[in-house]
Amino acid sequence: MKILVTGSEGSLMQSVIPKLLNQGHEVVGVDNLYRHGKTSTIANKKYPLLEIDLTDRSKTENLCKGFDCVFLAAAKIYGVGGFNHYCGDILADDIAIQGNVFQSCAKHNVNHVVYISSSMVYETCVQDMNQPVTEDMVEHCQMPKTDYGVSKLIGERMCNAFKKQYGINSTIWRPFNIITPNEIGMDQQGFSHVFADYIKNIIVEKKNPLPIIGDGEQIRCFTWIEDVANIIAKYSFKDSAFNEAFNLCNVEPITMKELAKKIHSYTDLDSELEFITTKTYKNDVRIRVPSVKKFSETFGNYNYQTVGESIDFCIKKMTMEKR
Repeated sequence: MKILVTGSEGSLMQSVIPKLLNQGHEVVGVDNLYRHGKTSTIANKKYPLLEIDLTDRSKTENLCKGFDCVFLAAAKIYGVGGFNHYCGDILADDIAIQGNVFQSCAKHNVNHVVYISSSMVYETCVQDMNQPVTEDMVEHCQMPKTDYGVSKLIGERMCNAFKKQYGINSTIWRPFNIITPNEIGMDQQGFSHVFADYIKNIIVEKKNPLPIIGDGEQIRCFTWIEDVANIIAKYSFKDSAFNEAFNLCNVEPITMKELAKKIHSYTDLDSELEFITTKTYKNDVRIRVPSVKKFSETFGNYNYQTVGESIDFCIKKMTMEKR
């Protein structure tokens, strides 16, 4: 197939694109490079890259012409600090991106959109260790409190609306807390995802006490980026994936303090890691644990890499790059 990948220079699509190419698909990337200002090492070598601002309807009207499938991964994405700081830009721009891409797909009869959603759509759902969130819960929960969560939920509603009006099929993936060695921790706490923040503060800057958001007892499930990419590339085009949403996650709960201590164990510091709360956000979810039953029943079980294995790989990669 000929596939357009929006947000192509983000870390997730940079793991997905090589897999699509290996499957024999023709890929074209599109990105405005707003976050890091640079392209990947394979852009314009293994696939052409279009530098386009997808919020501009005049530049997107004919963008999807000639494509069989569009990956809608473009979004302004941050950690909890960035969600709160850039809330207006996130809501306005992400919804504009989604609407422009879907309108172009409708105009040019694109058959299939793969939408990269988020676990943030479950933000207001009741969550505890005995009740992992299932895909159908979003139909009964209140609107997410963060504007990023709202934007992702609206994107899912667009999938359903454009299927109803234009017959465009979609596959919706809801990844949970991706671990990647490619995200660089930003200077402002919470503007990057927590794993990138911890790598920067613990491994690079060796801070102790470690600045944390909230009390550090928030529970998350972290998923290795290559597992996320493998699933998206392998299963998005299955008939059983059409017009369905799936949680995508390693269901191994861990608190933020436990995650920090695991990372700290890779340092050469003998002192025990201590913590200092520097920020608190009222919309910071306490527990986010998913069910992957629907995926398993549809495609079979998937053997995810553990949190420990993911951390180990990231640390080794950083060490090799320094050499």
